[in-house]
Amino acid sequence: MRTVHMLFAVGAALFVFGIGFVVVGARSARQVPVEAPRTTITPVASTKQIMTAIVGPASNAIFNAVSTTVSDKGVEEVAPRNDEEWAALGSTAAALAEAGNLIMMEGRAVDNGDWMKMSQAMIAAGRQTLQAVDAKSPDAVLAAGESVNASCDNCHQRYRRE
Repeated sequence: MRTVHMLFAVGAALFVFGIGFVVVGARSARQVPVEAPRTTITPVASTKQIMTAIVGPASNAIFNAVSTTVSDKGVEEVAPRNDEEWAALGSTAAALAEAGNLIMMEGRAVDNGDWMKMSQAMIAAGRQTLQAVDAKSPDAVLAAGESVNASCDNCHQRYRRE
């Protein structure tokens, strides 16, 4: 009988400890996890390098993606002709939009006012181009090109230093 009582006591103790572990586990699951320390982002390229390497080529590709040329030989229409050309234009538009994010980073942003607004306008123009690409609409790409041009011109009037 003593063995049965001893086994009962051990079983009861294990049961109580098991319940305790479940309660502790449930409480710790409700706690907000501790965030890992943030990595400091240090800009590598200058704003001018981003403009030269990303923004200039991307905006030119958007400007040149759709056009109509009338000459003695007739009318020449230029627009993306297949899925690969549309995809390439979409990648270019995405690069333009992301360049807007890059120039708003601490260490590159000139100010927190107009610089940010104009950078956001460039991002919006890139997004507009992406929507035109998704629709595979040459007319919408042409309109997006006008938005890209306006965002560039507005910023250059205020901030361009060469």
